[in-house]
Amino acid sequence: MLSIDLGNHDDHDDLDLSLLKCYMHRGLTQIELSGAFDPELMSLIQVSCPRLHCFSIRRSDPRLTPEILLGFLQKSPTLSDISIQSEELVTGNILNHLAGRNDLQSLSLDGLIDIDTIGDLKITSPFKVLRHLTISVTEAALPSLVGMIKSIQSFNLTLGGPDSSEDSNSVALRHISQLIELRTLTLFIWGDMRIANEDIVSLKSLTQLRRLNISGASATSLIAPRLQDPDFEELFKNLSQLEALNFDIFRSDITTDSLVSLGKCCPSLQRCEIMGIYDMAAFRYEKLPVFPTLELLSIGAFTNCERLFSYSRPYDHVRQIVKHFPNLQDLGCTFRTFPIVQDDLSERIVQSWWNRQEKARKAKP
Repeated sequence: MLSIDLGNHDDHDDLDLSLLKCYMHRGLTQIELSGAFDPELMSLIQVSCPRLHCFSIRRSDPRLTPEILLGFLQKSPTLSDISIQSEELVTGNILNHLAGRNDLQSLSLDGLIDIDTIGDLKITSPFKVLRHLTISVTEAALPSLVGMIKSIQSFNLTLGGPDSSEDSNSVALRHISQLIELRTLTLFIWGDMRIANEDIVSLKSLTQLRRLNISGASATSLIAPRLQDPDFEELFKNLSQLEALNFDIFRSDITTDSLVSLGKCCPSLQRCEIMGIYDMAAFRYEKLPVFPTLELLSIGAFTNCERLFSYSRPYDHVRQIVKHFPNLQDLGCTFRTFPIVQDDLSERIVQSWWNRQEKARKAKP
């Protein structure tokens, strides 16, 4: 891997490219460019690195035009992993070329892509072997994009544009649920999105998921006001291979029963970050550890008010955590809850658990 960062344009205007030749050779397969470099460097790379398969560019020099980059890509048939983190370089011609590459497996693009840009793609069978995609699109462009990437396994999607409002439910998840080969889904929402139950539950078709991350620009970006425990269980009972979950959906009606069902549905879960207020009393009568492999748990807050038989002391909550999360190494509360938690119970539970962990660590020989 060769990384070249030439900083600001003024600092390297007269850089002798021959100084870089010694770092380039026929065996080099990965290169990352950043900063103010002479576009002639692209020609040097082509001549010196014929086996290059991974190419990344960010913060490019104004002298590097989309036409120069397109020429470089067209003359680099071995590239299978391409990252363009410069919005000015992501043009329609560049996208058409990328969509038509027969060997492109991983692609990362900067800038928001709208429905007109997607509609202008002229490739009959775009992104034939693409497996990993990082991209930002408007919600209106999402259906067309999904239709082009049905074999994708890792999808890092930022959804932007004024397509959603609190007055209507977003159907973005319904489109994403068609990508049934996904192993990793990271969805980040700019703005606000209201999600209907059936659209959240539609993700149950992604049975091969290992990592699921749904979050927004603010704590209240995503709301699902009618999401309840049965919906939650229906979703996760199909995601038995899940290893990491970040479920930042605000204002849902799920209770501690959902947390219990999550542990039973996803026995391999190692990381769980989820909004909501949970009462550990719900774990009281579970005989076996509910989360046997979980190492990190982050929730909104703890409560004593959900069950009539709830414990009142932080120690009693901690005892249930120790029993049902035997491999837990990290516990925290975000206090991003609805309604807002106004007591100190959560802080006392978390502190008590950490104190116990510290004592256990010191007791080890």
